[in-house]
Amino acid sequence: MGDLVSKLKLLIIMLVFVLFIAGCGTKKQAEDTTPPAPQVAVIDMNKAFKAHPKYNQLLALGQQADTIAAQLEAQQLAANRQIPAQSIPDVSDNQLSELNKASEQEFSAKMSAKQDELNPRLAVKAEAIHGTLADEMKTYTDQVDKEYKPQIFNLQLKLKTVQLTKEQTTALQGELEKIETQRSEALSVKQQQLAGRMDELMAPEKAAIQQQLTAYATELNTEISKKAAAKQTEIVARGNEQQIPLAVTEPTAVDTSPLAMKKQELEALQEAIITDITDKTGKVAIDNGFAAVVANVTVNVSAVDITTQVIAECNK
Repeated sequence: MGDLVSKLKLLIIMLVFVLFIAGCGTKKQAEDTTPPAPQVAVIDMNKAFKAHPKYNQLLALGQQADTIAAQLEAQQLAANRQIPAQSIPDVSDNQLSELNKASEQEFSAKMSAKQDELNPRLAVKAEAIHGTLADEMKTYTDQVDKEYKPQIFNLQLKLKTVQLTKEQTTALQGELEKIETQRSEALSVKQQQLAGRMDELMAPEKAAIQQQLTAYATELNTEISKKAAAKQTEIVARGNEQQIPLAVTEPTAVDTSPLAMKKQELEALQEAIITDITDKTGKVAIDNGFAAVVANVTVNVSAVDITTQVIAECNK
């Protein structure tokens, strides 16, 4: 999962940089005959990517893909089990096919049951952390409101009760919108910080559960392999007693389409997140008149960090 996200960073940087060098800079020059030195914005793409509202969904898909991959690997091992020809006679195609099918079904059913057993533990951990962070968010919201609510209330009161000229009304409304925006941005930044902490606090538990699933899959495959081998021996013994001619069969191929579909779903969501961040970065840059945007790059110019504004746009 981490490797996939890392591979996307260079593409994100190129997309954002090209977009605004070609777009915003041209627009600014067209409007002003003597333009000032172009303003450059910078965005932390890694932070914006992890703060995106669909990032947790992406992590879940990655974990599902890893689980499916582990299951398929174990199933392939089970499907390729071979009994030495010199010690045990061959079995028929139908018998071996049914035996492998039963082994795969047993493996899938027990892995699913194990996941159902472990998932509540993850949910309990998430609920406990969420409760703590929710209390912290409420406390922070109360602190922010103490600063901004009186200002907002006074401006709203003036707009409703005082006779103002059109210019005065426009000025007050602009001031009100500015204060409300500052409040929203402060809360948004805090929410993203808490979301990052949620991921960090849940990561050890998720890793532990994944490790436990992998160990269980290996143990389960060994157990089912032994049972299948014993069953195959029994089938051969019955065939010899009945003198039924038996044929050699090739190892059964495991259907890998579920993993391919899950990877396609994962890649599609990654592309959707990148596209959304790119679009929102463009909107913020155009709205603020920036000539170019660079991502995670140190440049020898004064740059404005628009990461928080892009995150706020993505969460609207």
